Amino acid sequence: MLVCVFLFGAVFSSCEKEENLSESDENLATDLQEPPFKNYMVISESSDLTKSVENSLKTSGSEIISSIPEIGISIVSSKDVNFIENTMKKKNINAVVPDYEIAWIPTSKGIEANLPEATPSIGSTEPYYYYDYLWGLEAIDAPDAWNAGFTGSGASVFVLDSGIDAEHIELAPNLNTSLSASFVPGEDWNVLESTPFDNHGTHVAGTIAAAQNGLGLIGVAPHAELVAVKVLSEFTGSGAFSSINAGIVYAGENSADVINMSLGATLNKNGKLVDANGDPYKIPAKYVMEIVNAQQKAIDYAYKKGSTIIASAGNDGVNYDGNSAYIKLPGGLNNVVTVSATAPEGYDWTADYTNFDIPASYTTHGKSLVDIAAPGGDGDVALDDMILSTGNNNSLFWSAGTSMAAPHVSGVAALIIAKNGGDMSPQEVTKQIEKTADKVDGNGQSTFFGKGRINAYRAVTE
Repeated sequence: MLVCVFLFGAVFSSCEKEENLSESDENLATDLQEPPFKNYMVISESSDLTKSVENSLKTSGSEIISSIPEIGISIVSSKDVNFIENTMKKKNINAVVPDYEIAWIPTSKGIEANLPEATPSIGSTEPYYYYDYLWGLEAIDAPDAWNAGFTGSGASVFVLDSGIDAEHIELAPNLNTSLSASFVPGEDWNVLESTPFDNHGTHVAGTIAAAQNGLGLIGVAPHAELVAVKVLSEFTGSGAFSSINAGIVYAGENSADVINMSLGATLNKNGKLVDANGDPYKIPAKYVMEIVNAQQKAIDYAYKKGSTIIASAGNDGVNYDGNSAYIKLPGGLNNVVTVSATAPEGYDWTADYTNFDIPASYTTHGKSLVDIAAPGGDGDVALDDMILSTGNNNSLFWSAGTSMAAPHVSGVAALIIAKNGGDMSPQEVTKQIEKTADKVDGNGQSTFFGKGRINAYRAVTE
């Protein structure tokens, strides 16, 4: 029997650990006894020059840890305290930046809760849908899309996150284990049995494509293919910038129709960075811009390969309009569909509840950042206001965050792409998502909702 658990905490299962953007940047540590990184990203002038650059680095005693030749990046380990200065003297090198490791998602705690059992009776055969716990699917009219014959069959969604429980009965039917991969050193993409139930990547995957099997849940695109791409540690939620970039390129190179990134980081263009332990410190501003440029190269690569890229907006509750000193990764980059979160307030599944379009209390917002809105849940009023999805070891758990909103959009993108035989450009997919969204806050670009709240049925019928 599946176990249901409840996440609790200040920001629930947020996309990232962030500082308030209005917080003073004074008193940041500038001198560290140990560097907050182990490796460097060496960025070649072009992808064609990566191999020759790596050969020159080997002769200087450096160790090549890994390579992303598609975008001209090598990850290098060196004990040379002057590595950056010495390496920049070599030919064909555009930039060298420490490969910082930061927290992209936080760790969480949970407590068990009980759900009633139902006799399995697409959608109505799933007990927790039957009991109206999956309010997010109702909010976006997903059942009407299924009834019209659109379930995502033939579309693939690559989940860049903290791994997936490959044996979960709700996910295994749709999971491509041969393509799944890990870019976190020492960790497999399939999470360990000893990992707590509240594995972030597993929860995200369930919202996208929990299978239609009558066992409990159902995802937005219940017949879509899932691919796990681990870019964050399942234990800490942290990861190096190079791991994120490598995962994006891998997904694009392997023909991902959709890339879901329920993760994020906030960078101060003046040089503020928060490490994996939550400690702020200063780095050169030029490093920040090189980090941003490197991730944009990865995004552009996958985008040109035909991948529609979906990312969460963040959970710091900040309006990004007017905060030009900060940039959100990956949500603030070009060629990314950035998602804010909506929620009900005191949702009662036993009543005829219809208002699912309240901006979540935590959601990051701003016309300059948000493209679209989707159900992310909230926990300020009631447990049922959160999003129920899959957890490790065949569990289920509740969570809330823009991390939960992004996979709703990824599921809709999969429905759109599958309807069109898998042959759609990211531009076309994005246009269809935005054009068919419900304009719940005016007809233009809303501060909290972007172009509107996604509508699965309209997306595949209009």
